Amino acid sequence: MTGDDSEHVEIGRKEPLELDKRGRVTIPSNIRERHGIQPEDGKEIWVEITIEEAEIKYHQDDEDGGDA
Repeated sequence: MTGDDSEHVEIGRKEPLELDKRGRVTIPSNIRERHGIQPEDGKEIWVEITIEEAEIKYHQDDEDGGDA
């Protein structure tokens, strides 16, 4: 792919997203639409991700060993 075949879009915004159990992040359609990064037929979109922090939420069962 040459430079003529691609377009670079600067987003410059932070969006909190959730990792699934397999370590994947899904960008919701409303966020993709807001930033103009909706995939279309014949287009492949690569997104550069910078992870600045992670918030780990524990379920009540995880904190106390499970049995109450």
